[in-house]
Order: sequence, then C-alpha cells, then structure tokens
Amino acid sequence: MSMNSIRRVTTVVAIAGAAALVAPAFGHAADAGSLGSLGSLGSLGSAEAPVAGFTCDALSTEATPAGWGVPFEDEQDQKASYSAENVLDENGSLALSVEEKTDRQAWYHSAGSVELADVIGKDIGFAEKAESSKAAFQLRLLGTTGGKFENGFTTLVWTAGADAPDTKDGAVHEKLQDGLWWSTQDIDGAKNRKPVTLEEIAEANPGATVEHYGVSIGSGSENASTLVDAVRFNGCTTDFAKKDAEPEPAGSLGSSGALFGSLGS
Repeated sequence: MSMNSIRRVTTVVAIAGAAALVAPAFGHAADAGSLGSLGSLGSLGSAEAPVAGFTCDALSTEATPAGWGVPFEDEQDQKASYSAENVLDENGSLALSVEEKTDRQAWYHSAGSVELADVIGKDIGFAEKAESSKAAFQLRLLGTTGGKFENGFTTLVWTAGADAPDTKDGAVHEKLQDGLWWSTQDIDGAKNRKPVTLEEIAEANPGATVEHYGVSIGSGSENASTLVDAVRFNGCTTDFAKKDAEPEPAGSLGSSGALFGSLGS
C-alpha cells in the first residue's frame, strides 16, 4: 500500500460514541463513567445534532445503563427496571410500575445543563406500550425565576392527553416539545400547575437550563405499569434493551479488506 493510501485509511478511521417533584435534590448521574461518546450519534438516524455539552448514548441496557438511572438520594427506592418485553423493537424495553398511589418509579439521564430555549426546537418523545398511556416525561430545570428555590429548581411534566395514540400494541408519543407541560413549582410563565407550552416557559425564564430528563410513572396512579423505549431528547434517541448488543463475529473483520482495497494504491 502506498503512503497516500495509508494516509487515506488513517483519515477514515479517525472520523469513523414526575422526580422528587418538589425538591431540588440534584446529584451525580448514576454510572457517570458510562455517559458515552458522541460517536454513537451516527446510529440515531436523525439530522438533529445535540447542543454542545450534552452527551448521547444510543443504547441503554441492564448491564450497561450508559448514564441512565436515579442519581438522587431521595429517589433511590424509585428505580425503574429493564425488561425483555418489547414495545416496537425486539430487544426489550424499560419497565415502570406502581402498586399504591404513593408509589413512583423513574429513570433519568443528565442533560448537561443545556438551555431550555435551545432544546425545545428539537423533537422530544418516546415509545410506550400499556393498556393506556401511563408514563410521564420530565425535564428537571435550574435557573427559573419567580419560584421559591434560590437556584430556580422545578420539574416540568408532560402526560398524555385525550388525543394520545393508542398504546395497547405500542405507539410513539411525538413532538412533545409542542405539547402542554405543567411545572411542579410556581415559576414565571407556569403557575398553579396550569398546562402551558415549553416556549412560553422558556420566554419567561431565559436563564433556565435542563439538568436531567427522563420518564416516570406514579404520583397518583395505582396498580399501573408501562413499557417505555426510544426516549428522544435534544437530537438523541436512546434505545432501552434487556441485554447488551451481541458482538460482531470475528469473521466480520474481513470486510475491512474491502475498505482498504477501495482506497486505491
């Protein structure tokens, strides 16, 4: 192979990774060391690029949660679990269930303190399978104004309305960024738990940042369960699966010969 071919190969290889809803209990993300590389973005099938400072993982499993979990000390008994049951794909999902009205389960990922105004132009959504929609989407914020917490903490919550898709056989909740959300704290632009748009909240709170995002069930539901998958936020879609992906067979390395050959000599 010529030196020009080697340079071209080197170049190719180089470019080829509802919350304790009323309390601002922020902590370090669970399994923070696995908060994945931006290299995984190539598999997301999206043209939307995450805002700087945000880390994205395309796959979260029971053995490798990839930054997903419950990082808050007061919610350690509210952890969701991974399931072999499917929503719309065939590798499993995230399971959330409650028995009593006071029960709750949740699963979060760090949002890297991205500005709320910067992420609401990108699709927010998730897939769900349940007799009827039970899951809530949550955005934990800092930097809002008009509330009781000095650091501006609140949680914004989206739940399915009357126009929600039928989730009995699995469905996708799309474009939640255009839907209605309520705030667990009275803040400027969102008071008395009145549902409003994210745009209204962002306009009233220009300094608001998203610290964590995630899904939950509970806080009023009982004997309820749901399966969640394909959580989408800030240009990143995370697939929940019971097991890690199977490694590529060793023989598949032979395909690299085609790459080298195609680069010329």
